[in-house]
Formats: sequence, structure tokens, C-alpha cells
Amino acid sequence: MSLYTGAKLFWTNRSALYNLEQQRLIQESIDPSRGDWVLPFFYPPFFAAFLVPLAWLRFSAAFIVMTVINIVLLATTIELLVRRLQLNRQQTYWLVLTTLCNYGVHYGLLEGQTSFIALLLLTLFMLTLRESGFASSGIWSGLLFFKPQLAGIPLLILLSNKKWRALEWAFLTLGLFALISLVGVGADGIKDYLALSAQAAAGDDYLRIEPEGMHNLRALTYFFFPAPWRDAVWWAGTIVLVALIVARSRASEKPNGIFFAEWITIAAALILVSPHLHSHDLTLLIIPFALVLKQVGEAVIPLVALTLVIVGVLPLINTIAYPHLPPLIPIALLLSFGADFRQNSARSRLSC
Repeated sequence: MSLYTGAKLFWTNRSALYNLEQQRLIQESIDPSRGDWVLPFFYPPFFAAFLVPLAWLRFSAAFIVMTVINIVLLATTIELLVRRLQLNRQQTYWLVLTTLCNYGVHYGLLEGQTSFIALLLLTLFMLTLRESGFASSGIWSGLLFFKPQLAGIPLLILLSNKKWRALEWAFLTLGLFALISLVGVGADGIKDYLALSAQAAAGDDYLRIEPEGMHNLRALTYFFFPAPWRDAVWWAGTIVLVALIVARSRASEKPNGIFFAEWITIAAALILVSPHLHSHDLTLLIIPFALVLKQVGEAVIPLVALTLVIVGVLPLINTIAYPHLPPLIPIALLLSFGADFRQNSARSRLSC
């Protein structure tokens, strides 16, 4: 609904792209039962420009088109992971099964969300950076700015590893998007976008952001800590996790770049530190799941595969039991960090 709204306004009234009343009127014409509630278009202006073809269709037709695109993106990502990680038949079987059991995948398809675009871009970023495709990895990280909350970590990885060529391409891509945005909505439109983003980041009640209902570190701290302390704890935890991402991304000195085990930690930490992460964004779990299946070897241990299936279903439990249970995905990811830390400690003792 929000994507279609952004496409319609960019096509018919660009200056009102972030006007909530104009957005509400479009959504009310599609579904009169919505009343005064609006699902805001939060994406940057340049992304609305790419969505314009949806505005040429009726909402039902646009939804079908978006669903087909998302299925193609998902299938492409799975094919890329299988081929480039060289997964065998058993590993591929479990990757497909865990994908089908991933609540985020179903949620994203049913809502017509953009998480499948982010999934493909992050997969391409990881694969090209590992294969020394530094220029293209910069382009993929730049394209991720359609979801700014996911774009910072890839840039940080490039910066900490001194991939200057990739950073050049990332900022060239970002500069092109900034130009498209400026031409599309003007300086005032960009200000409106930044103002709406600030409201969303603050968890504005009118926008119904509900950070407590997300699946990240922010949601976890908001569940366990009272208002005066929760933001401080969240920021402290985020700083620690960002430091962990930098350390893990720089841990490998071999020609092939960052190891698979390190990418598992990086992907999990990226999900945790994202300040805005709804159920549909959990499609990103497909990346660490594929890496885990690669890491455990050609004969997949049933317990490992079953654990991945259970993790994929955890958000459904949260949806049913909200707000009585803490977000289970952040807990599972933090536990995986603990296991990773113990494993690394054991390796260090053996090497000594």
C-alpha cells in the first residue's frame, strides 16, 4: 500500500510525496475502511521514481506485479547462494526448506514488501566483496540506500577494510540517487523526507511505528528496560555490535577475503543493529542460514537444520503472543554470538 502510494504521488503530485494527508486520500480511495489511518511512504524520493510504473496500474494489478517481482528476486537470490557458495544437493534442500519456513518470507510476499530487493543486494555485496569484485560491491552497497537503515554497515565494512575503489563507486551511486531525488521533489521535498524519517526514528505514535514489535536489538532493550534507560542501553549495545562487525570483517588476511564464519556473524549483527526491522525484513536471515549450511559441511547435521527451521518460525510466535513475549529473534542471534565467542576462544587455546 505505501509503495503504491509513493508511486502515485511521484507520478501525479511530487511536491506532496511526503504529505501524510495526501497519502491517506490515496489509500482511502483503495480501501475506504482504513479511515484516518495512513501507512506512510518512508522511502527516499529516488525510490519513488523507480516505482512509478506501478502507478500506471490498478492497485490489484500492481500488487500482482510486485508479488511476481518478489518471487523472481527470491528465486534469483537462492540460485546465487547455491551456485556461488557451491552448496551440494543436501545443503540446497535445507536452504530451500528453511526459506519456506521463514516467517519473514511469507510476510514479505503477502504484504508486497521490498525486503527481497534488500536480500538480493546484500547477497551480491557479500559475494562480490569475497570474490574481490570491489567496484561492484561498492555499487551494491550504494543501491542499498533505498533502505538507509541497512546501508551503513556495508559502507563501514568497505571503510574498515580500506576498499577505496568500492567506496568511490558507492558514493557515485549515492550521488546519482541524490540528484534524482533533488530533481524529482526539490529541496523542500528532501526536507520533508528527512522530517518524516526523524519522526519514524523517534517512534512517533501517530505513524504507528511500534519499535517494541520489531525484531532487533532496539526491540529487545525496549522490552526489558524502562523508558529512562532503554535508549542508552540500546545505543551502548549497538556500539558494541558495530565494533564486533568491524573486528570480524577485518579478521581475515587471506586473498579470498572475509571467511564464511565471519560473514555469519556480520549478517546476524547487521540484523540486530538495524534500527527499523519489521517481520518482512527477516527474509535477510536467508543469508546467514545459507552460510551456516555451507559451514557445517556436505553432510548437514539434522540438529543444525532443525534449529534453522525453528529460528525461522520464531517471529510467528512473537506475532501471536505480542506484546507478552520478548522478541525471540534477537535473543537467538545473541545466543549465536555467545556460541561463536566460545568456539573462537577454544580455537585460540588450541593454537597456543
